[in-house]
Amino acid sequence: MRILGTKFYGHDNSVFYLDTEKREIFALSNERVTRIKHDRASVKATLDQYPFLKDVTWVVSGYEKQDNRRYYSDLYLYDFIYSELKPKYIKELATLLKEKKTRITLFKKLFFKSSVYRKWFFEEFWYKKIKKGMSFELARNKIDQYYQSLFDTNPVNIDHKDHHLCHAISSYAFSPFSGLDKPTLSFTIDGVGDFAFSALYKFNNLNDYECLAISESEYVENSRHDGTSIGFVYSDFTRAMDLIPDSDEGKVEALAAYAKADDAFLNMMMGMVSFSDLSIKLDKDLYHKLTNDSFLREKRTELGDEVFCATVQTWLENVVVDYLNLVHEKTGIDQVCFSGGVAANIIMSLNVYERTPFKNIYVFPAMGDDGVAAGAGILKAMDIGEDVSWLNQHYMPYLGDSFSRDQVQFELENWQEKIVVKDLNDSWPEEAAKSIANGKVVSLFHGREEYGPRALGNRSIVANPRDPDVTKRINSTVKRRPLYQPFCPSFLEDERERLFESSFKHKHMAIAFRMKKEFWEDLPSAIHVDGTARPQFVEYEDNPNYYRLISAVKEQTGYGAVINTSFNLHGRTMVHTPRDAITDFIDCNIDELYIEGFKVTRVECNE
Repeated sequence: MRILGTKFYGHDNSVFYLDTEKREIFALSNERVTRIKHDRASVKATLDQYPFLKDVTWVVSGYEKQDNRRYYSDLYLYDFIYSELKPKYIKELATLLKEKKTRITLFKKLFFKSSVYRKWFFEEFWYKKIKKGMSFELARNKIDQYYQSLFDTNPVNIDHKDHHLCHAISSYAFSPFSGLDKPTLSFTIDGVGDFAFSALYKFNNLNDYECLAISESEYVENSRHDGTSIGFVYSDFTRAMDLIPDSDEGKVEALAAYAKADDAFLNMMMGMVSFSDLSIKLDKDLYHKLTNDSFLREKRTELGDEVFCATVQTWLENVVVDYLNLVHEKTGIDQVCFSGGVAANIIMSLNVYERTPFKNIYVFPAMGDDGVAAGAGILKAMDIGEDVSWLNQHYMPYLGDSFSRDQVQFELENWQEKIVVKDLNDSWPEEAAKSIANGKVVSLFHGREEYGPRALGNRSIVANPRDPDVTKRINSTVKRRPLYQPFCPSFLEDERERLFESSFKHKHMAIAFRMKKEFWEDLPSAIHVDGTARPQFVEYEDNPNYYRLISAVKEQTGYGAVINTSFNLHGRTMVHTPRDAITDFIDCNIDELYIEGFKVTRVECNE
């Protein structure tokens, strides 16, 4: 059976193609194709680039009860905007949409050239002004019609699954706990999905699970958001920092390490939270006050950026730790899976590891909304009796596209005036390791791309963590982002117990651990200001070429470690195609590109 799970509307839309007969997976965020970060368009661009995704029996969405009335118009609007403006990156899209002339031109084209939009425009007017709003059922039908239109002449069955169950099932199905027939918790936490911001499930196995609690997002009058949410609180602090919500929360987390929380403000925020059985409750009146933009900006001015960020970060850690300690007390279960956008907060996960009885922790690599597509596909496969017990064999999320050497070579030939190419074939990991040991910043493009936000060696920028200036160099001249942001390192699994105080075999850069202080001076760029590292521990079977590279680095530096950050410039998405890789390589100050066995340097570097 061929099933396509999707996150179809909203932000971070994605596809998850599941062929249960061949036991094959193809998973990709739509933003990798459009290169518009946190893309809000439908998955049309991905379906058009990969026609085999249309040859399915079922198409499943990761929303079941969501109020679709405010989303369905986006399906027309964003797809049309992309087709007309053809923006390269999100910054270009934002700039174009700020121009009044562009907006007027777009509206004219939408209204006079697009019968679909014209019909939508009059329907919106009719239902808002006359009917006082479109019904849930009609909005769902509109979305299903748009779904169906993307599959050409191939009729598909369409279904919708609960948002948080999609998060929970994907995390459990890919975890090492799946198949052990031992009770496991799956904890989801995000902004909102299907009117909830968190859920707790208990799994005995894939086919035996129950929902223990739902934390509902309750409506707050005159609020910026639809309702209360832990994720929204963090996003509001992000906005008050003049950063981009649903995108720059990691910057708040990084800056928080430079200070301690303000006790008075923290106590006020903790007073907003309570637990009812196993549900998380947020006091609506206090929530409304604390998420008010003017109030937060005043607090930022009063406390300073570092303390302001540290307060919301500490609040998040304390809430989740207190909640999971209660969960453990009531359930006695000691292993847990995390998913949802808030689960991307790796210092929060470290606090769970250090301050709760949960020592067996798994964070789904595609923890954000792009991972909802996986859950939707898995749930439909289970509905129709298909075996999905094999999913946890894909413990590394290399589930995206790959490109042959012939395809890469063809693309390289189009850039001959700007680059010099050397064919290293199978010896490239050792050659790259020499450059890294000698202080160069190199980029890697090989094999299948990663599913989720973390680069795990196949679409990565890597460097020597022993160089104390390398993070400053990459932040300022390569990634072009704030200097306070740390980088995740990749270590050989054999180095884990030697270098870290307490840790477990973690492969996805989704939790932090504390490095032993004796190694701080030797590996200054592998740790943040608080002495934590956000590691990927690599074994040969995970990624043979990447393992060889790090092993060769160890031979020359004494440490099996490299800095590893996603291969992209700030404001762009992780590279997807060979053309993306060459474009980003040329546009920034990476020294060398290793792409499917070819070593690439700039012409000016060889003159």
